[in-house]
Amino acid sequence: MSHRWRNVLLSLPVALLLFASCSKKFSSDNPLVIASIPSVIISSDNNVLYGINPQNGQKNWSFGMPNITGTPGWGGNPVIQPSPLLYNEVVYMASAYSDTIYKLNSATGTLIKKITMPYQVGFTVQATPIADANLIYIATTNDTLYAIDTGTYAIKWKFGSPTDMTSLIASPTIYNGNVYIASVGGHVFCLNKTTGPDASGNPIWDYPGQGVTAPIPASFTSSPAIDGQQLYIGSVSDSNLYAIYINPAIVAGVVPTTAVLHNTFKTGGKITSSPTTVGGFIYFGSWDFSVYCIDSNTIGSEGYVWRYQTTSSVGSSPVIQNNVLYIGSYDYNLYALNLVDGRLKWGAPFKTKGLIKSSPVPYNGEIYVGSYDNYMYAVDSATGTLRWQYYVGGNIECSPVIDNLNPAQNTLYNSGVSGYIQ
Repeated sequence: MSHRWRNVLLSLPVALLLFASCSKKFSSDNPLVIASIPSVIISSDNNVLYGINPQNGQKNWSFGMPNITGTPGWGGNPVIQPSPLLYNEVVYMASAYSDTIYKLNSATGTLIKKITMPYQVGFTVQATPIADANLIYIATTNDTLYAIDTGTYAIKWKFGSPTDMTSLIASPTIYNGNVYIASVGGHVFCLNKTTGPDASGNPIWDYPGQGVTAPIPASFTSSPAIDGQQLYIGSVSDSNLYAIYINPAIVAGVVPTTAVLHNTFKTGGKITSSPTTVGGFIYFGSWDFSVYCIDSNTIGSEGYVWRYQTTSSVGSSPVIQNNVLYIGSYDYNLYALNLVDGRLKWGAPFKTKGLIKSSPVPYNGEIYVGSYDNYMYAVDSATGTLRWQYYVGGNIECSPVIDNLNPAQNTLYNSGVSGYIQ
């Protein structure tokens, strides 16, 4: 094992904590009464939200949302179902092809508030909302990112530019006081998370540049990951992973408004998997039937560190815990891979009976993941064997979240779109 890998493994627990604190953030809302039973919270395309007891796989509660129908999602793919957003015993759930966000008590599934968005033609919510400092950030397919106050439900700010943005299918990412959002039209934007755009409606920066239109080779439907120096995001149109500097160099005292590309890494298929970055390495899946680990220092010049080949497309986002990467594939399998060399941890991957687009979540010795076979699974993280399964009555595209209801731990388990556990 190389000296660098030893350093990575030794620093990994600290790195995970640091990255989790800087990536997808889930801030406090008004606390509710704490219940004693934890829940794995999951939804599916039947528009029912479930709270499932992680100890025995029994239902704690369910909440039915209106069954909104619509046309297939971007590119003819099935509609992306947003994942629940959880923080401080409150669940926010967006229903695809709806202008409503549902706010629920996470312990009981009781409706607290329906938050109605300002409807416009073409409005849908396909991205999972994120939250920080009492603001919910909601990306919509009407080309607009909204920041909504969790107390008053007023729109604090919004950002939209039909020329540059086009549809927003991926969730934003929060890092060091800024929010980053990518569009189907191939742009990535950086905005102040508190104030949004400036007085003229402009972001802090834009890649590949504000006003730049077709032809743009990239198209983004996954969320970015950030390692402190660079932003990483995969493209569905040109099959590249992009590495973009988050702090463009100031030249002659002028702060640039266009971000600078570091490099790209080419795969053999489109990338809908949101990357995860730990210890200077980037992990993601591709539709070329592969899971990749690449070095952030040599991206685009020295190939990959390791590559694990599945038997179908990998659209799930990776999640990492205890030096193991967990990821799903369209070949119906959940994989557990060694972080250092990409070798399969279990004797065989865990097999379901449907596509796995959902990103897995580790919690308390188990891995939770949903499948297109209408089941939510709890899998032993050490052996890859089934603990329990729960039938939800619909295809599962979204990722589960864990409400452990333990204020002493002060921990929320969410599958961040970029693959972090927080």
